[in-house]
Amino acid sequence: MSETNVFEECPVYQSEHFRLRKMEMEDAEGLFSCYSNPVAAKYFNGDCCGDDFYYSDFGQFVKCMEFWESRYQEKDFVRFTVMDIELEKIIGMAEICPSYKYSADGNCMGILRLDLLPEYEAGKDIQELMETLLKHIYEDFHVHSVIMKAQEDALIRRNVLKSLHFVPAQEECSIPFKDYFIRY
Repeated sequence: MSETNVFEECPVYQSEHFRLRKMEMEDAEGLFSCYSNPVAAKYFNGDCCGDDFYYSDFGQFVKCMEFWESRYQEKDFVRFTVMDIELEKIIGMAEICPSYKYSADGNCMGILRLDLLPEYEAGKDIQELMETLLKHIYEDFHVHSVIMKAQEDALIRRNVLKSLHFVPAQEECSIPFKDYFIRY
């Protein structure tokens, strides 16, 4: 198990096309292009959050980012800004939240969210991002499993999750919501 404490020194993950690093408040404008996009919002996961994360008001979005930063300080979850390396462009975010909340076996699970601009909702991009995250999440976040939502119409995401050996989560854990998939 890694000695890394992501809440003291947050890692940076990189693949061939993407870099994921801890969200910074300076990312607000770039991130707003994702969170103000109604097509991107179809794939956001707001379960248990009291928010759908779709924003048309920049000031409200900045307040949301401030909340995300406070949750990092409280060691609750990490929000990673996702960058397209070649374009030097912010394309969205990934969130990893280590939690026991829905665990059926008493082990910590990583709740994963991936919010992307629509042009990155492609199989190759999601596959590359997921492979990068999965390569690190178990050890760096000290989790036994990873759970992620892919809505019924998120066919590309569902296909990627299946290819990465995710299975429907309802029978595997105590999550009361549909459309979740889990990988051990």
